[in-house]
Amino acid sequence: MAQNLVVGLIVIAAALYVAWRYLPKRWLQRLGVKPASGCGGDDGGCGSCGSCGTTQQQTEEKTVAMPRSRRQ
Repeated sequence: MAQNLVVGLIVIAAALYVAWRYLPKRWLQRLGVKPASGCGGDDGGCGSCGSCGTTQQQTEEKTVAMPRSRRQ
């Protein structure tokens, strides 16, 4: 019985964490919670911590040369 209760509490806690983590920013602001910023904050600040590379490196376009097909 106690084992079922503990497992149920863990599942409920995990479900609440996932729901809280993926709430829209608008809902978090209504609840008075400041959304996370920086890396992983979904605010476009991925270059702020330095682990993601620079913004220029992320936005550069690279040209890839593809070999021509030998079929005609």
